[in-house]
Amino acid sequence: MRFRKKLFSAVLAAGLVVGAASVSNATNGYYMIGTGAKDLGMAGAVVANPQDASTILQNPAGIAWLEGSTVDIGGALFSPIRKYNGDNSDSKYFVIPSAGLAINSLGCNCDTPHFVFGVGMYGTSGMGVDWDSNNLTKNGWLKKAYSNMQMMEMSIGGAYRFNGHLSIGFAPVFVYEALQMEFGWNVPDYKNTFGHGVYTNQQMHMPSAGVHTDSLDTANAYGVGFDLGAVYKINEMVQLGFVYKSKRWMQKLEWNTVPGNGLMIRGNDVKMRLDMPRQLAFGINFRPIRQLRLETDVRWINYHDVMNEVDVSGLAISEWPFHWDNQWVYSIGAEFYATKALTLRAGFNYAKSPIDDDDLNANIVAPAIVQTHVALGASYKISKNFEVSMAYVHAFEHKQTHKNTTMQDQMMYGPETEIKMYQNTFAAQLTYNF
Repeated sequence: MRFRKKLFSAVLAAGLVVGAASVSNATNGYYMIGTGAKDLGMAGAVVANPQDASTILQNPAGIAWLEGSTVDIGGALFSPIRKYNGDNSDSKYFVIPSAGLAINSLGCNCDTPHFVFGVGMYGTSGMGVDWDSNNLTKNGWLKKAYSNMQMMEMSIGGAYRFNGHLSIGFAPVFVYEALQMEFGWNVPDYKNTFGHGVYTNQQMHMPSAGVHTDSLDTANAYGVGFDLGAVYKINEMVQLGFVYKSKRWMQKLEWNTVPGNGLMIRGNDVKMRLDMPRQLAFGINFRPIRQLRLETDVRWINYHDVMNEVDVSGLAISEWPFHWDNQWVYSIGAEFYATKALTLRAGFNYAKSPIDDDDLNANIVAPAIVQTHVALGASYKISKNFEVSMAYVHAFEHKQTHKNTTMQDQMMYGPETEIKMYQNTFAAQLTYNF
């Protein structure tokens, strides 16, 4: 019985981790480094230097520093290329929409006290992995692992500009998430495998020989949180930014199931709650000359609070240890005003993988392991009111490997688990000022 509990712990951990992700295979853990083309071009270093209306999703205080009212609509094509023991995931491309609206009654970035209202939406569609190979884990049981995570976050709030130095912003956040998972197993017949006697799988407390499938159709959940931020301008050269993003308290995901021949599902009602972690971020923006802005940000993501162990019901065990570490994110961005119409951007972003090698088997379906990113971007003003922005982000390949030394790990995943990933993101955005 103890063997089976340990076994099922490893099995479910691989699937459940995807449910906690807003962008399940994304960059800083499971968060994208930016919400739009301008943010991505700065590699996410925008806490103290608001770029557009979608800044309400990064630091709500920033919308009080925009030039008048603005609407931003855009999208990104996200391509995480993942290999598990040399096999590619069949899911390679995902579209990530984003939009923001900021309404400034004064219509200017000025020192007069005023309030700015903002709305921002950021969503993902079809995120997840599709590991499907008869040789996926060599001689291990796991032959298929599929997940599809959808999530949208919407902020509705505002910022108050006190004077030429300080603004404070607050935004309630509403979250939608959906999760679907499927796992396929092929358990061998262990008769005559151990010793010289004839033993059945049942006598050795093993699952019955043959193909097993665990399937959870799409389940939906809703949640809430809030963001609180501030921007303080010391002088014409230095500007500071701070934001606190609360935990996103989510409803439980619930599945009505019929236990079949799978290894995981043990009840007619499967439930799990997958909250999103709180964050703290601080940024310093420096303007050495009029045409150039430089920013450096530090962000702390409290993954350990929500991704250390997750409680579930209706499955073979009641909790799984993912053992995610808290993550520190370091980003540097540069913005150069080449002409009145053209702005160029570049950035660098680094965050150590929150997953240790020893916990790699628990995170097969959501291998959020990439660490180093570089970004390029540009904006061009087509007219007084319209601006087009583009960005490209590359996450360099990162590899993690775990030698499976225990008997249950070798049975499940074969002799070794190796995950490789690199990413490319292309983003475009249209801005309208009014």
